[in-house]
Amino acid sequence: MADLTHRERVKLALDHQEPDRVPTTFWGGTCGILDEKYLQLIEVLDLGKPVEPFRKGHSVCYMDDRVLEILKTDTRYIWPGASPHSVNRPTERADTLLDGFGQPWIYHAPYHHPGKGILAEAEIDEIETLVQWPDTSDPRWTAGVHDRAQQLREGTDYFVIARMVTSYGPYLTAGHLRGVEQFLMDMVINQDFVNSLVERISHSIENLMRGYIQACGPYVDMVELPGDDYATEKAMAFSPELFRTYFKPYIQRMVEIIKGYREDIKVMLHCDGAYKAILPDLIEIGVDAINPIEPIAAMDPGELKAEFGEQLSFLGAIDIRKALSGTREDVIAEVKLRLQQLAPGGGYILAPTNHIQTDVPVENVITLYQAAHEFGRYPISIT
Repeated sequence: MADLTHRERVKLALDHQEPDRVPTTFWGGTCGILDEKYLQLIEVLDLGKPVEPFRKGHSVCYMDDRVLEILKTDTRYIWPGASPHSVNRPTERADTLLDGFGQPWIYHAPYHHPGKGILAEAEIDEIETLVQWPDTSDPRWTAGVHDRAQQLREGTDYFVIARMVTSYGPYLTAGHLRGVEQFLMDMVINQDFVNSLVERISHSIENLMRGYIQACGPYVDMVELPGDDYATEKAMAFSPELFRTYFKPYIQRMVEIIKGYREDIKVMLHCDGAYKAILPDLIEIGVDAINPIEPIAAMDPGELKAEFGEQLSFLGAIDIRKALSGTREDVIAEVKLRLQQLAPGGGYILAPTNHIQTDVPVENVITLYQAAHEFGRYPISIT
């Protein structure tokens, strides 16, 4: 097969066909690189000064197309003009900042972690008053979105992905505001509170999504849903039945907003951990691709491909914990393994499982994409 354009290559893969080679991606809301590692990477690549950060108040704040050009990835990203999950409002404590909801976050390098939830002791009628719910009509949420999306669509042949409109979905946001332990108990013993809080969070995110898709919808090929981690590394954090009660309707509404604007836009969901039990639910409501496919026993890539590979596509799977923090040979072996497991028949976009952490040598990031291009040509034949 003759070489395809970047957009053609990814589209074929997501339609469960084999293009000329396995497409690759980097950055977005799911597989970026911590700021300090980005600065090291551009030094190794001799790119000079860093680009301007696309946001503040996070640990992954850069999106550099120059890096993607060198790594020969097939996708490019747009991002919202602002997000209520950005942790950038000062307090009297140097180690504590607030996000746009008024929730405090405490800094423990390299991340901020939520402090005591502002709804930790709240009653149901205080949900509206204690949280600083965003004005979703404010134009700052979509500042710059249309212009970058249009430029990428009309001026390049890359597959254009809309980064998450917010970093977290209703489950994680509720856990921040209420406290995770309390919220998990509420799901069983205080259902009215959970329904009210999840609906209020979802209402804000959905309105932000409507504005976002209006700004970028004519130009994007895929949209990332807000990340929501419903599972631990061994099992769901709560039963699939509770997922279906509280969160599945929200995901379905988000998918309907996106596909209602343009039916051919692909939708991707990020969820860490072992959430195989709800994959049929995600398929049912129209999710096209999942991420990150962590290398854990409960999410074996080969088994997932065999069971769901005709209905779902997979983005990620390259282990950041051992393989990418190991030797060059470890990285190459990991790439070969995931290609063998996930690439046959299409339906795979190769990428790290999550953000590149401080223990990953930046040279391994370069090796990752070199290996993907060397061994990822169809038909896959790896010995």
